Amino acid sequence: MRRPLSSFGAVLRKLGGAGFGVLCLAVPALAQTVYPAGSLQGQAEFGAFPQVSINCTRYTLGPGVRVLDAQHRIVPVQQLSGVSSRVVFQVDAMGNVFRVWLIRPQEAAQLQVPQAPGQCGLFFSGEPASGAADQGP
Repeated sequence: MRRPLSSFGAVLRKLGGAGFGVLCLAVPALAQTVYPAGSLQGQAEFGAFPQVSINCTRYTLGPGVRVLDAQHRIVPVQQLSGVSSRVVFQVDAMGNVFRVWLIRPQEAAQLQVPQAPGQCGLFFSGEPASGAADQGP
């Protein structure tokens, strides 16, 4: 008794060896990362562990934080000091970051993940306030 082939197997049998190469090249283009609900994205600046600034808002990396790079490999937190990257992240109930995905800028532009709130430029523009100089007697 013959078992039915899966649709993938049937396509491979019809296309032959050349079709297999074409399908292997097309599969990565179809793969897209799905991020959990509640994830946010932003520009991260990693400081000395456990500090990270995302969109100019300071966060603390929680205990057991998991950081994944663009190829979904685990990145040790000791290697993050001084790194600046686009990220998707999650915050736990205590406000600590517990998951971080380092992403490429091209991927960030296409994501359906909301931006993290930011404080860049809200209070300090980097220029001295007018009238702050001494006016002499």
